Amino acid sequence: MHVRHAAADDLPGLAALLGELGYPASPEELERRLERLDGDVFVAANDEPLGFAAFQVLHVLQRDAPAARLTALVVREDARGRGVARALVAAVEAAAREAGCDHLHVTTANHRADAHAAYRALGFEDTGRRYAKRL
Repeated sequence: MHVRHAAADDLPGLAALLGELGYPASPEELERRLERLDGDVFVAANDEPLGFAAFQVLHVLQRDAPAARLTALVVREDARGRGVARALVAAVEAAAREAGCDHLHVTTANHRADAHAAYRALGFEDTGRRYAKRL
């Protein structure tokens, strides 16, 4: 397995993985979303994508340094437990540091107990709550 920046030929695999995460999208929709993303997407792959991680750089009023936000992390179900998520998060951390970020945060839904355990195992701490409102 190696981790690299996502490329156009990854779009069908990324769309399938995003669907596994509960956010179905077509490769064409993902292509448009990637074009406007203020961040990057990393893919862990052998012959085909095993997982991906997306992050954004956020400039906020509360801090001098920007923050990085892990906006998506998904590993194919049959590839879990093999270090794929750890490799993807390491790539995100390196890119975030290079962008001047001094911390990385992630949000996750209350019902994703498996994700909560994975994030703790990856060194994230539970620091608060997130609230959302549809517009």
